[in-house]
Amino acid sequence: MRNDRFFLELALEEAEKALNDQTYPVGAVIVDENQNIISTGRNRVHSHQDATAHAEMDAIRNAGSSIFKAKIEGETLTIYTTVEPCLMCTGGILFSKIRRVVWLLNDGERFGGYKRVNAAGIFERKLNEVDVLEEPYADLKVKQLELMRRWEENPNHVVNLRKTFKKGG
Repeated sequence: MRNDRFFLELALEEAEKALNDQTYPVGAVIVDENQNIISTGRNRVHSHQDATAHAEMDAIRNAGSSIFKAKIEGETLTIYTTVEPCLMCTGGILFSKIRRVVWLLNDGERFGGYKRVNAAGIFERKLNEVDVLEEPYADLKVKQLELMRRWEENPNHVVNLRKTFKKGG
């Protein structure tokens, strides 16, 4: 039976594809409650010149009607992503009724929004079940960090918004 590790490895493959496309390396995979892959996605911000083309949004778009079918049937979907979803992606996840979110790396200091939205208590119920994976996933976290380091080397001189972004500025 497939497990969280299997789907996070697929998300990492998507992150590497994003890096190869000269875009910040984040990948995502959506699965149903029977562990069938519904869709995959990767960050396409720079390659598509679209500020909304984040990995989670790409996976949600690629899921198409499967999202609506799952909502109607009350099926539990899980999204696996390599980095904590930002505020925009958190909204997309909520509106898609994805009930479980699993990510490798927290991103709360800069762009991460999922935990902040949940902590703000602006919804009547807590957000979807969240898993921020620890051991034995350290090796997968190292792989994601390596992809991010390669991005920071930035051989094609693509603007690195994460490096230039300053809190409050």
